[in-house]
Amino acid sequence: MPGIADTNKIDLVAQEADGTVILVMFEERPWGCDPRQSSQLQEKINLYVGYVLDGSLARQYPETTGKPVRIRLDCAEMPTGHIAHITAHAASQLRARSIEFQINLRN
Repeated sequence: MPGIADTNKIDLVAQEADGTVILVMFEERPWGCDPRQSSQLQEKINLYVGYVLDGSLARQYPETTGKPVRIRLDCAEMPTGHIAHITAHAASQLRARSIEFQINLRN
């Protein structure tokens, strides 16, 4: 998987049984291991939001039109510090656009 370091790629698009579209981004690295990590995360979130809002998701996957969307960050540990602030801000901003933002801890 590309992960958040690759800010130009959508890592994974999936759909739940209820129709919710899930756009997943992956981060395998520990938080704070790379000074670019916070800017990479912000760019990746912006890429995903743009993919939804500019209609690219619906054009690529017409069956997702009108379905609820969740952007999910899969990571090994909960974000802390500045990264936690970025994710909280993203969740707040996306909620206003009816897009859910979720953090999923992976083993």
